[in-house]
Amino acid sequence: MTRRSPDAPLSGLEWRVHKLRELGGLPAAGVRNDEWLYMLEQETRQSLSIEGYFATDQELKAVLAGRKSFPEILNYHRAAQSLYDLALQQHREGELGLSVSLIRHIHSELFRELDARRGSFRAGSIRITGARVTPPTADVDAYVRAFVELVPTLIGRFPLMGTLARLHVLFESIHPFADGNGRAGRILLNYVGISLGLPPIIINGMQQAERETYYQALEAGDVGFHAGFPSPEVAALQEALQMGNFDPLQQLLTEGTLPQLNLLIAAAVEAKTPLQPLRELAPELGVQEATLRQWVQRGHLIALKRGGRLLSHSELLVRPSETGK
Repeated sequence: MTRRSPDAPLSGLEWRVHKLRELGGLPAAGVRNDEWLYMLEQETRQSLSIEGYFATDQELKAVLAGRKSFPEILNYHRAAQSLYDLALQQHREGELGLSVSLIRHIHSELFRELDARRGSFRAGSIRITGARVTPPTADVDAYVRAFVELVPTLIGRFPLMGTLARLHVLFESIHPFADGNGRAGRILLNYVGISLGLPPIIINGMQQAERETYYQALEAGDVGFHAGFPSPEVAALQEALQMGNFDPLQQLLTEGTLPQLNLLIAAAVEAKTPLQPLRELAPELGVQEATLRQWVQRGHLIALKRGGRLLSHSELLVRPSETGK
């Protein structure tokens, strides 16, 4: 990541990432964690909705329990659970196990029992409906290898969301598979994000407006590929990426991360000490309850809603001097 002056204010996202790290970090892989399981279910549901596979919470639970058949949902959830557990382990080891074989494996798991060509890169050209970018027609394997080589460089040059926005745009621009590139790309996005210490990013897609916002953010970033695809070399791909505007996608990814960070941070604090209703917490902080409600709305105080009440703790206060806002 880019270096920050010790005196520079932390952004709301950075503060939360640091806070979660102080509280023990992401939950351990293999340990039942209701918050983590909830995030996996919601990420599965929202990611598939972007592709036109819609399911209610009840339908999703029925599929995962084996009471309803919906292989696209089941395969996505199983692939995400396995890959994100692996990313958690690699985060703890300080590793980034990104490879061509891992990308093939993601696709293979998504299309288990659905396509005999699962895990195979496409041969020939492909069009992305509604997009201005035209993916490369040949040398797909070489482009994916250049992508894998480039990602660690992005991690060294940009903050978390800047890195993730660029790798996601590049992968979707290459579009290495005949089908399932959106699903594979979002699992890959989260695999890298979790490896870097983030919880799953949930990109909403149930509503048409949400899907359009996502597609527009991708298009703002892939400007460097509109006129044609560069050669499958790291330097050429890097130069094309520099032409993109990644602010919209970075904002979208941030919005898709903050709720999960809030949930995990609040759960970690609650594991040590009970959370309090805002009316009890307000005197401790020397403010009115209404002020605390405003802080929750503005992202300056993390709170959980239970039984119609907001619960929080002084340790969940994101101090304005530390948010950069």
